[in-house]
Amino acid sequence: MNVLNVHEVERELTRYAARMIHADAQRWVMSVARNHFLSRLPEKEVSANFRLVTTTSSKPDYHKVKAENLPPWALPAVEAGTLLWFDTIQPGRRDFWKVLEIIGFWLNHWKAADPRLRRIDRISFPVATDAAVLWHKDVSENIWNYITDKPVVVKEYDAFRWVKLVTALQFEREGSLMNHCVGNGSYFSRWRNRETEYYSLRDARNKPHVTMEIGFNSSHPLMRQGHIQQCKGKNNSKPDKEYQVYIRRLLTDFGLTVIGDSSFID
Repeated sequence: MNVLNVHEVERELTRYAARMIHADAQRWVMSVARNHFLSRLPEKEVSANFRLVTTTSSKPDYHKVKAENLPPWALPAVEAGTLLWFDTIQPGRRDFWKVLEIIGFWLNHWKAADPRLRRIDRISFPVATDAAVLWHKDVSENIWNYITDKPVVVKEYDAFRWVKLVTALQFEREGSLMNHCVGNGSYFSRWRNRETEYYSLRDARNKPHVTMEIGFNSSHPLMRQGHIQQCKGKNNSKPDKEYQVYIRRLLTDFGLTVIGDSSFID
């Protein structure tokens, strides 16, 4: 395409590239995305982002300029009716730029060691669009799988570890992934009031498998003794057999007694 103000396109692309974490992704925006925008846009997107340049008409869909202000290369194009002007008014509301925003989120999710970054210039804009939209859909539907909170590890056994829940986000994520009520706010309030403590058994991928509520017979840190009030697997069910050994080991290591959910602990 013959674009009169291509520098405005590049300025807009630079804004999106600046949001990219990886330098390779920044270059992708300024090369692959740029070339797609300037030469391979569908007709619908061309109409949404550009106006025809004219030196005579004053129609709303045209961008009028004085012939004497045009560079020499643009004169044949304006006469042929192929010279375009990029509309700089609120481009972020148009589909191309919305998709580029989603692609940016997708690329920023990549790790620095991801081998795809070294070959990112081979990923066309349509391919990146399809992949990013699918990723964004999965994130929207499974948001808690992508929020990797970092709770404090209190005990680690083989590939599993017990972590302590201490933030509202950690409680909410635990409740959502385990499909029980620890994330409804009241349990976090009880923890903040030092009434109880909450622990989660996690695997190497930070996925929870058991949630434990521990109460205490005294508020004094040197005198209190802990006891299990609740021990839940997914959907408030009995924890699976493979996790029972880790429950028992925590009982022993913490010197805990059991006063609730005893039937859920082998």
